[in-house]
Amino acid sequence: MNWIDRLRNWDYNLGDILTWFINIVEFHVQRIGWPAYVGITVVILIVGLALPPTRQLTSGIITGVFRTILMYIQIVMSLITVQLFGFLARVVLSMFHRTRRWVASMFASR
Repeated sequence: MNWIDRLRNWDYNLGDILTWFINIVEFHVQRIGWPAYVGITVVILIVGLALPPTRQLTSGIITGVFRTILMYIQIVMSLITVQLFGFLARVVLSMFHRTRRWVASMFASR
């Protein structure tokens, strides 16, 4: 009995379906390469959004991934901004001290 017959008999053993899916993924990865993973992920997301029982879960996963990515970008940008302002503060401070020494040396030579 194949996996379609098991589904028709209400036997929801997902082992055969998982084996079938892994075989399809391996075939496309060997045929196309790493872009196959992107295509397979997009197909899974589209199917998850198309079916009403899985739509809520799939949209929650997509939202969570985007929020995580955006939060990571915000954290990295804030750390880069802090490092940039620290660097600029050190440059301005060193320019101030050099200018102070230059002004002091100009008035000391008179």
